[in-house]
Amino acid sequence: MELPRTEAQLRERQDALRSQFVVAELDLAITFCEVAVTTNDPARYARNIANAQEAYSSALYFLKRNHLESTLALEINEKLLRLKPLLARFDPAFLTSQTQ
Repeated sequence: MELPRTEAQLRERQDALRSQFVVAELDLAITFCEVAVTTNDPARYARNIANAQEAYSSALYFLKRNHLESTLALEINEKLLRLKPLLARFDPAFLTSQTQ
């Protein structure tokens, strides 16, 4: 009897940690975009955009494999709404890739 309850608790904890990781990756992607905007160095600009895209991809990967808690789901959706236009600004192909 104890094992199913323990498994359920561990699953819930794992989902919570994944959700927190997704939030952190989205924050990181937003930060990389903001840093890219402020630089005049083309190499730094390209590196920060690549890092933003990688963080975004990582967040999406884990987001697709998670059952979000309602409070974090709202926070994640807000961050996605903020991040998508930033990434589209740097890479016009970004919007096209999101519809596929």
